[in-house]
Order: sequence, then structure tokens, then C-alpha cells
Amino acid sequence: MDGIGVVVGVAFSVLYPLVIWFLVKRFRFAQEPYRPLFAAFLLGAVVFYLAYLRKIYILFIGGMALYGVDLIATGFVEEAVKLLVLIIPFIRTKIGERNGAFYGLVVGLGFGGGEAILVLGSAAASFFLLQIYLVIDLILLDTLAMTLTGVEGLLVGLLLLPQLISEIGSLASAVFGLSLLGIPLVSLYERVMTVLFHAATAAIIGYGLVRGKTLKYFLIAVALHIILDAFAILYVVGLIGILEIEIIVGVISLVVFAYAMYTKVLTK
Repeated sequence: MDGIGVVVGVAFSVLYPLVIWFLVKRFRFAQEPYRPLFAAFLLGAVVFYLAYLRKIYILFIGGMALYGVDLIATGFVEEAVKLLVLIIPFIRTKIGERNGAFYGLVVGLGFGGGEAILVLGSAAASFFLLQIYLVIDLILLDTLAMTLTGVEGLLVGLLLLPQLISEIGSLASAVFGLSLLGIPLVSLYERVMTVLFHAATAAIIGYGLVRGKTLKYFLIAVALHIILDAFAILYVVGLIGILEIEIIVGVISLVVFAYAMYTKVLTK
């Protein structure tokens, strides 16, 4: 199940953003060459892992200060590496005012896909490890109970009964809960929304780059990123619940994506 879940997570992470790219290209940018687009997409995925190296600061910062640093650093670093891909000569020479936002969109789709591979792959692997742990624990508890007899066995059995019920409940929840091959449905939903968000902010940056307003639109993308991450931090510290954060992530991502598509990507 672990292997299948990871494969499904990786396939979703790659195919979902590629489908968006194909649809936009097919109906609006059919004449764009595939080679630089593939390069933009793949480099977008690669630079996610480059940006992820920023997390080294967790070794030196803790508490609320970590949340503050992460809030600012994530927005600036992640949007900066998207811009970095767009200014690579092989990519930059292929874009102009007509398609700058589209290339940004492709970079963002790759970036979001790279992040999704990490998140969904980890979720599937964690699911498998949880199952293994619960099964082993159940076997050990059952073996212990069976080795004891008489009053001693009865007392130990009564003591272990709540633990056994808890373990069985956890295993049933893991297997039959709201998940797809070990990937929680809420994680899939988050990745759908987050990929759209990354695509939108990169499109905004691409739009500004080809119009000589790189800094302005880069800062707009960073500001939008910080706003989204601020709500994520509120969830982590317990100020809002899971339902609220998922609704907020969905609304912000869809609004920003719609704005970028209709005012930047699809406007020639």
C-alpha cells in the first residue's frame, strides 16, 4: 500500500499541473514550443527543493520567532526561485509581453507539483508505517495476554482491553477513513488548491518581468503568499480549526488563480 500510495501521490502531483498547462496551451498558446515549456515546468519543480533548503533555520530559531521568520522567508524565497527560473537565458529569451504570464504559470505549476510530490509521498509513507506499527502492537498485546492465565491473565486482559480497543479503532480509521491509498483526502484538496496558488503567483511575476515591472509584481506575489501563510500559522497555533483553514486556503487560491488567469495569462 505504501508503494501504491506514493506512486499515486507522485502521479497526481505531476499529472494534475500538466493537465492545467495542456488545457491553457491548447486553447490559447498552441504555437508555443514544448521544449522551453518542459524546461520551465521541470525547473519549477526542482527549485521547490532548492527553496526548501531555507528550512535550515529551524536548527537555530524556535518558538514564536520561528513562525515569524518562516512567514516572511517562505514568501520571499519561494517567489524568488520562481523568478529565478524565468530569468534563466534559455527561458527568458522565449518570453515577451504576450506569453510572459503563461511561462510564469508553467513554472508555478511545476513548483506546486514538486511540493505536492513531497507532501503526498510523505502522507502515503506515513500511512503505511502507521499500519505496520499498529499491527505489530496488536500482535504483541495479544501475545502478552495469551501467555498469562488465571486471575493474573484476567487482570492483565482487563488492563489491556482499552489499549486493544484504541489500537483496533486507530487501524480501522487508517484503513477505512477518508483517504485514497493512504493519502488523506484533505491533503489532496490542499494540493489542488496550493498548486493553483503557486501557478497564479508565478504568473503574476512573469507578467511583471516582461513589462519591466519585476519588483512591483514580485512584491505583490510575495504579499499574497504571506497572507496565505499567515492563516496557516493561525491554524498551527490553534487559533482557527481545520475546516476554517481549508476554506480559507481554497477561497484565496481560487480568487488569486482566477485573477491571474483572466487579467494576466489570458490577456494579450
